[in-house]
Amino acid sequence: MRHVTAQVPKPLLYLPGGTLLEHQLALLAQLPVTHTFVVTRHRRREMSQVLRGLKSVTEIEQKAPFTLLGALASAEGYVTEPSIVLHGDNYFSRGLDYLVRAAQSAMQEGGSKGVFLVEAQEGQESEDERLASVGCYVLGTGVFALARALHSADELRFVIRALLESGARVDEVPLGGWRVNINELDDLLSVIRRQLERWSHSFHSAVAEEGYNRTDGCSQSVLPVWVSPEAEVVDSRLGPFAVVGPRAVVRNCVLRDAIVFPDTEIQDRRVEGGIVLPSGAVVLSSHHDVQRGQEGPG
Repeated sequence: MRHVTAQVPKPLLYLPGGTLLEHQLALLAQLPVTHTFVVTRHRRREMSQVLRGLKSVTEIEQKAPFTLLGALASAEGYVTEPSIVLHGDNYFSRGLDYLVRAAQSAMQEGGSKGVFLVEAQEGQESEDERLASVGCYVLGTGVFALARALHSADELRFVIRALLESGARVDEVPLGGWRVNINELDDLLSVIRRQLERWSHSFHSAVAEEGYNRTDGCSQSVLPVWVSPEAEVVDSRLGPFAVVGPRAVVRNCVLRDAIVFPDTEIQDRRVEGGIVLPSGAVVLSSHHDVQRGQEGPG
């Protein structure tokens, strides 16, 4: 992802209908959440521009050390009630209401300190590793102070281990739907494929519906595709699994298993298994090369 994240922060990777950050904020908007805090470290200027003006959203600059637990510790002074934590590079296909309901019950009735989503994975040898397997969980307020005490560590399992060793109650909830931790470009393309294939069973914002299987301007299309109503497509062959973001312009191209980011112009190119960034760079998942000129459909 180095060629991608050098230009676009991970939370601003594009999905049908919005960025990964916007997808997560839409998930949270369905929940009884009073306020959202976004802890930022990398590319803060771009992140701040996106977050500015959003209602009930506050940006927190992460303090050193720049670890996962350091991010949790940075939020300690802001958190006054049990909080749902989302890792900014995780896509979830289903709303998180079931996790919140389980957490409310566990914390009110049994005094649980944390409720963690879990999914079946091979090779997990300990309870703390299992509970730390999914980047979404609900923490009691005291756990943020514990994260501060352990802030040099970069893995959630150290907090969970400390809770278990202290005798605190923690709970787990099976993951609903599916999720992908986006660490590589192949992960992002996998999300696109699965989301478009299972559109009616995947969470997306209402505005995203307008672009699903939209083929205006295509000379040929193989569904499924997603094209923003604000995009311009001319004499191009799209699909399957092509995504074209808002204000993008695509002329005389072939796009298959590809994402054209918002505010991007591309002409006379063939992109299969890759993304096109606003700079015009084409990054392919197979070898992560950056291409700046590539023969189109002719």
